Amino acid sequence: MRATVVSFFLVLAASSVHADTELVLRVVDETGVETPARIELIDAEGRAHVARDGLLVRRECFVAPLPEWLAPLQESREIDNPYTGTTQFYADGTAHLSLPPGSYKLRAYKGPEYRRTEQAVEIGDGGPQEVTVELERWADPAARGWYGVDDHLHITRNRPEQNDWIARWMRAEGLHVANLLEMGTQVQLSVTPQYSFGDGGAYRDGELLLLAGQEHPRTHFLGHTITLGTTQRVDNRDTYIVYESTFAEGQRVGGVSGFAHWGIGNARSGLAISAPTGRVRFMEVLQFEVPYYDVWYQMLNLGVRIAPSAGTDFPCGPPGLPGRERFYVHVDGPMDRAAFVAAVRAGRTFTSNGPLIELRVNGAGPGDDVDLDKPGSVSIRGRVHFDPEQDRIDLVELVMNGRVIETESKPSAPGEILLSAEIPVERSAWFALRSSGGKLGEDGPLPERIPQWALDLFSNVANGAGGPEMSDFRDNMVERVSAAHTAAIFVGVAGASPAAPTAKLAQEWLDRLSELEDRLSEDRIAEIPIWDWIPYSDGVSEQHLRHNRDALLQAIAQARPFYERQIPEGD
Repeated sequence: MRATVVSFFLVLAASSVHADTELVLRVVDETGVETPARIELIDAEGRAHVARDGLLVRRECFVAPLPEWLAPLQESREIDNPYTGTTQFYADGTAHLSLPPGSYKLRAYKGPEYRRTEQAVEIGDGGPQEVTVELERWADPAARGWYGVDDHLHITRNRPEQNDWIARWMRAEGLHVANLLEMGTQVQLSVTPQYSFGDGGAYRDGELLLLAGQEHPRTHFLGHTITLGTTQRVDNRDTYIVYESTFAEGQRVGGVSGFAHWGIGNARSGLAISAPTGRVRFMEVLQFEVPYYDVWYQMLNLGVRIAPSAGTDFPCGPPGLPGRERFYVHVDGPMDRAAFVAAVRAGRTFTSNGPLIELRVNGAGPGDDVDLDKPGSVSIRGRVHFDPEQDRIDLVELVMNGRVIETESKPSAPGEILLSAEIPVERSAWFALRSSGGKLGEDGPLPERIPQWALDLFSNVANGAGGPEMSDFRDNMVERVSAAHTAAIFVGVAGASPAAPTAKLAQEWLDRLSELEDRLSEDRIAEIPIWDWIPYSDGVSEQHLRHNRDALLQAIAQARPFYERQIPEGD
């Protein structure tokens, strides 16, 4: 009996020696105020530790809506970071963990405008310990009117009470505007729903603005569309495949519309119809670690003014983080819903997954016009600013009418590359600046090669994106890409036509209209519906196609003259 009692107290003493210690973690910004951030805490054995009061993360991506009681199954306090290959959590300024004594490595992140903070943490025996993490900015573009935006997030917000935690989550990624997209099909609009649109659905938390938007309509043969900033949802289910009905209504109720996923694959058919109307005002050109600009360049060369945008499609694409790919909008004065829409509509944007990029042509910025009375030279001033601990910039390129005409790779200072040039302009043209390089400090596994059959399925069946463009990029990916691109600046020369060679390009887009027209013929229309009888489809049935065929054919006919005018007679 005595031996048993002695053994019990020895075990109790040993367990008390190794009892966990309470860690109170405080994260403060450059002003010393507590702020949300993403945290990684790794012990000496490589195990990740997550705060018990970390912010909840919700991952939900279904084409058909799920019942609310399933929401807890989609929520977690930890997030797997595919870029670092580690497990992390979100701290709302303060976080609490119970940890065994030992050595830990802590990293803190708050979007691309903050430096990555790294520090060692020693947890000893005894009472609670407090560790303060001080975040440091390397850039503050909002101080100059540039605000970071993710245009493509799928997060349910069907009650105002959900605003608070979603806003803190988005603030942890350093976003200024988070667009939460309601998504649907031809038969429903109820996936990741939003409780209200317009100013009633706008929610501000400090520097962050939550806005409701929609990815609707979206079809496998015309592509996916996004409408942002409307005062109400636009649900023209009866004319679902006639995208112009949504774009026109979206504009009427204060919003701005565009195309998702680079505008590639079958989305080019939707663009061919809608771009000439002037109501397509933006296009995602950076997403899923892929910067792809070709379709956007073609639109600009055809005289269609479209701003570049970027978004993550979180969590519906490959594993990622909100705000990883984003775009910046320039707003003079306070940022609100109307100011955001106006900035996108005016083309005052640049895209980035880290670097900040600037371009001036005769002092004018992205989205602006420079008017010349006669042919002459324009003064080009470009700058790429970046954190050299997180990004490596190999090349800065000046683009004129889709072609690179000047390059620079030599840093003018640590974390900065400047490009200056005097460029002769004989005929009307557009200019933009882009940068390319690699991400640093990210050791997670690179995306695996995507089989061609899967890309074909993604392109032709699932949602009109994908295709060989992504295949070429992913097959040649040897590191994570750092990328940024400004919107275009337009230089007009009085009495001169555009310099971009458009006749061949216009014919290619005319051919796409003819191809779509042929698919809508009586002999082929039944081939278009794909899996409309199962939940995971866009819901477009043959009946719906026939109901809207005349309107779609009329839209094709109305688009044709836009391209035909760019083909000289006799060509």
